[in-house]
Amino acid sequence: MSFSTDIAKLVADQLSRFVTLNPHQLAGQVENLDFWLGQVRHALAVIDGYGVRFVRLHAAQERYVAVHRVTASVVDPAGATERPPPPVRRTSDRELRHARRALVEATTRFLERCRAVGLVADSVATAALAEFAE
Repeated sequence: MSFSTDIAKLVADQLSRFVTLNPHQLAGQVENLDFWLGQVRHALAVIDGYGVRFVRLHAAQERYVAVHRVTASVVDPAGATERPPPPVRRTSDRELRHARRALVEATTRFLERCRAVGLVADSVATAALAEFAE
């Protein structure tokens, strides 16, 4: 897991919980619909921007290692040797796609539930669903 996938999961889990609420409880969350949709937008932007941020992070670490001649001890059958540290691990595209898809699905279920119980107008739900459609 990475920050990008963790934040998406956190928002998706919260929206999934909302779907199970009683209508009067759901009404309280709908009152903050702009906030929750903003959280969805933010989490999607974090996922969508991951690749660019990772390239910068990786390049900065590689530059630092080269300039400061950073090494890490590696112990193998031949003994201990000093080598450059391994590069940072990238979150896989598969993990990012899965987190994005789960967030969009949770958002869709939340909006559909709100529309079904009459807490969100059709036009509002339709616009939001179109915005988050994959």
